[in-house]
Amino acid sequence: MHRLHNTRISTIASVCQRYRSCNRQLSNVPKWANVDPDLMGAEGIEPHVVKNLVDGQWRHTMGGKNIAIPDPMNKDNSNPIFLVPDSQLEDLGLFFDSMSKVPKSGVHNPLKNIDRYLMYGEVSRMLGEELSKDFVADYFAKLIMKCVPKSYAQAMGEVKVTASFLKNFGGDQVRFLARGFSVPGDYPGQQSHGYRWPIGKCARFYFLQLQVL
Repeated sequence: MHRLHNTRISTIASVCQRYRSCNRQLSNVPKWANVDPDLMGAEGIEPHVVKNLVDGQWRHTMGGKNIAIPDPMNKDNSNPIFLVPDSQLEDLGLFFDSMSKVPKSGVHNPLKNIDRYLMYGEVSRMLGEELSKDFVADYFAKLIMKCVPKSYAQAMGEVKVTASFLKNFGGDQVRFLARGFSVPGDYPGQQSHGYRWPIGKCARFYFLQLQVL
């Protein structure tokens, strides 16, 4: 009985120590973050689960299947750093339904949705400003290292380049993507105007690619 009592005390102490360690680690990540790269793959830590983005919502696969991603920086670590969706054919219907909601003229039409160009210009500026903060840059550098086997200097270089790109892309740079052209016609008053903007079913992903690189 005495030995069992000591075992329980030891177990509780271990859990408390792990909890305090988690709190210390989480205090070092941005307040909006939902994962700590320092704890990814750690013993006794539940791996972070990545979800599919479908119709503006984060969703699990219908069958709940996931693929365990190993730690690229430690081959001896058998704990997965996170789980990614293992989407099956049965999951495609949700994606098709979401794409069918996109109008043919696209969701970034500069004639119909001018506000989106102003919004993404401001979003780019704010993202560049946030990524320029030292503790945020450090956070993303560590996340990159957890995804690919790169050194801290390499990962931090990617973060800084991305921050510079986003700051430069802020303001009017987004609307310049839809810059068009004008061609004289056959008689006075006639002109042809051309515009560039992402159209069709893939249009909603276009700016998301630019923002995330």
